[in-house]
Amino acid sequence: MKSLTQLLFILTALLPTSLFAHIHVEQAQMFSAKAGEPSAIFMNIHNTGNEDVSLALVQSDVRADIVLHGTQHGKMIEVTGINLPAHQMTALKRGGLHIMVFNVEQDLNVGDSFPLRLLFDNGEIMHIEAKIILSMLKITNHIA
Repeated sequence: MKSLTQLLFILTALLPTSLFAHIHVEQAQMFSAKAGEPSAIFMNIHNTGNEDVSLALVQSDVRADIVLHGTQHGKMIEVTGINLPAHQMTALKRGGLHIMVFNVEQDLNVGDSFPLRLLFDNGEIMHIEAKIILSMLKITNHIA
């Protein structure tokens, strides 16, 4: 399924950029973690275009398993896409929609950045950097 999705992205990359939604990302942040530990990515995604778009896939040049997540009945679940309604902002945040990172090959140190490619169902690809921040769990453990 991922192969088909990637093929569609390549084919649509040749379309004029005027067909793409106007996507803007703010406050991309990722929790610090040691290599191999899970982490999470949060951000605000603004769709200022006239069409709904879906975040379909997230990739990185850093080796890791990256999964779109949501919550249902208080439990995290994998989702196949994140809908971004036209003229709205979608918050990826704790307890809601977010991006999980598993099996990362390197330490994620506070102050560093983590490179991401956001692939949307309309073929648009956005390159961003998520700033690595200290997780609330680590702050709590440090204080105790």
